[in-house]
Amino acid sequence: MGKRANGLVSVAFAGLVAALVASSIRQPLLLHGMTAVGSERKNLVTVPLDAGMEAVVALDHVTAELTGYVLDRFTGKFFIQYRYNVAKDFPIRPGKQPRFLMVSGLADFRQFSSNERLADGVVYVSEENSGQVVAYGIPWNTQFRASTTGSQQLQFLPLDYAKTRFTNIRD
Repeated sequence: MGKRANGLVSVAFAGLVAALVASSIRQPLLLHGMTAVGSERKNLVTVPLDAGMEAVVALDHVTAELTGYVLDRFTGKFFIQYRYNVAKDFPIRPGKQPRFLMVSGLADFRQFSSNERLADGVVYVSEENSGQVVAYGIPWNTQFRASTTGSQQLQFLPLDYAKTRFTNIRD
């Protein structure tokens, strides 16, 4: 192969690389960032609701209260509050302090056809002593994000229950 052929191959390769880089720049990469942090007494996670909206959700281990808030995109103030006491969903033994874990995840619920549906995120709460996990849905109306009607009070919805431990452990 001559110098000219090597030069053509180099130019063709450079063109191919440039085309690949340019095509990846034009196509936006969708990212879904969720965060979680916790201590012995509280967990805090962020949960995606729909395009450009998220909730911050806290689980208080002492009271078993699951509480969430959504910021209004126009005012920067919390305008939706979600509440639910998870204690009724777990077999907590009397005198035994529950030990909770909480994470958030993505869900694409397709059974809803109107504006009234569940958000794109889900909250999972596990209780360590019982080995049970519960998935909680977040009611979401696509009109909420355009609304300026003031604050709303809603409830998390228990979706399903599962076990993560199948052997009884003596304390």
